[in-house]
Amino acid sequence: MSSVEPINKRQLQVSLNGATPTADSGFGISLNNGDSSDSPSKTSSENRPSSTGSANGQPGRIVMKTPPRSVESPLFEIASKVKLQWDYDDNMKKPPSQITIRGQMPEGYYQPGTTKPLYWYIAQNVSASGKAYTWDTITQSPPGYTLREGTGYKLYIIDSDIGWENSTRVYPGRLFQFMLPFSMYNSRYAQTNDGVPKNYNPNAASRPKTARALVLAAAAIAFLL
Repeated sequence: MSSVEPINKRQLQVSLNGATPTADSGFGISLNNGDSSDSPSKTSSENRPSSTGSANGQPGRIVMKTPPRSVESPLFEIASKVKLQWDYDDNMKKPPSQITIRGQMPEGYYQPGTTKPLYWYIAQNVSASGKAYTWDTITQSPPGYTLREGTGYKLYIIDSDIGWENSTRVYPGRLFQFMLPFSMYNSRYAQTNDGVPKNYNPNAASRPKTARALVLAAAAIAFLL
């Protein structure tokens, strides 16, 4: 009859030291039941929710304020300064400290010698604390190209720490790539001879008193007839 080797109490104590009881095995250690020894235990920190991540596992997203989100594809004037302002949704738990803004030219514009879309940087690694940026369409246009009237432009905002290549990956509680389609137009008010200045807003202008008088006179004549 073979003798049973006595259990080394010191080894057992070291093996179980710091282990947490679980409902499966009694301890938070791998029993290696046919599984790889590299597999994490059920108490692995990778399975615990991150303190900075979204509780539902969703990434944070940008909610545009200017231009308003109700405008799906806003119009931006060529040779103007475009004001961008945004906020974040409730899933944003770790807002970016720095952002990068990229533009994309419409279909038909490609990187030289390729068929890849033509991108350019509007801003790189700028502070995101104010959740706003003013884009100068003259100085921050694609190098070697001119912004032209038309549709099909795109504007992207990403977390600089995540980077462009990873900006469409889901990081709970962190910024997911934002994309805004837009169009460009050329204001021709300055090219007319009717006295209408550039950037004139007809909705904010007051009506001339003479026009009001003409309306009242026409109404009086119609009443007499």
